[in-house]
Amino acid sequence: MATDWQILTNLISLAINVGLIYFAVRLFQVFKGAIMGKPWLYIVPGTLALAAGSCFLLFYYVFDFIAIGHFIATAFQLIGGALILIGFYIQHRSWTRRS
Repeated sequence: MATDWQILTNLISLAINVGLIYFAVRLFQVFKGAIMGKPWLYIVPGTLALAAGSCFLLFYYVFDFIAIGHFIATAFQLIGGALILIGFYIQHRSWTRRS
């Protein structure tokens, strides 16, 4: 059974991830169609995957799912982190491109 601290930290993590999704979508709307639009095509789904991973982890702790729930949560967070990293890398490359 999960401890209260595990559930609380996962709830806070989920709330933070929802905030990340909100601002990622807002920034994507600002940058859409411009050179900065491409990185945010990776960052937005990455934040969604992070939030999905947080949801699975929260369900794993609250409802005491089987071990596959922890694996699914970790896989979603891994994919989300990789997508965000790719998006940040593309944005960094476009900001530091030398003429």
